[in-house]
Amino acid sequence: MKRRKITLLNGLILLFLIQSNLAFSGEEDYTFDTSNDFLMNATILGAIASFGFSCYQGKAPCSLSPDVDTNKLTFSVDIGADNSIKHTRLALGADWLEDIYNGKNLNISGRMEINTSLWTSSLKHPENKSGFVIGIHPVFRYASPQVFSNVYLELGAGPQLLSDTVIENENKSILFQFANILGFGYDGKKFEIGYRYLHISNANIKTPNPGTDFHNLHFAYHF
Repeated sequence: MKRRKITLLNGLILLFLIQSNLAFSGEEDYTFDTSNDFLMNATILGAIASFGFSCYQGKAPCSLSPDVDTNKLTFSVDIGADNSIKHTRLALGADWLEDIYNGKNLNISGRMEINTSLWTSSLKHPENKSGFVIGIHPVFRYASPQVFSNVYLELGAGPQLLSDTVIENENKSILFQFANILGFGYDGKKFEIGYRYLHISNANIKTPNPGTDFHNLHFAYHF
């Protein structure tokens, strides 16, 4: 019964995330770059499905305790861009104590990350030249123990706070945003390298809600 209560509580939180974080924007009065829409929607749905499965399993991050192992830490650097916006993201993560799922052909694990991102515009006279983002989010890690065990797919989502409501020339309406991650790469014993897509928007809490989409090279060190 205790596990069911925890799952129900976090299921209610998950329902709020689904309602607020689906970014199939219906803002007909605004014109935004839609070139990343398929990737954005796949990332958001994947993160929601990962949250849902962890709640079903009663595992972190859907638990009442942090359930992180401070002896298994990861420092990562993501370097990328969104058109004329250059982006650098630093994060410190702690692995969860238990895997979400551990089967013959699929392992789902992950970590909780705190992050800060710095961005700068290469435009000559943007409305806002630079800024930063801070936040926290879980990262779900998918791998196959039987096939290419060092190759992974990752998904994640979490709240973020902007230093300013304007990124370059885009008005993001509010400082509170959500970040969604989709990535893949190679994970060795000490290092990992890969690709990370990062989408930032306010989940249509307030309009206008232009998405910022960074395509990054991802480097990490485990210690």
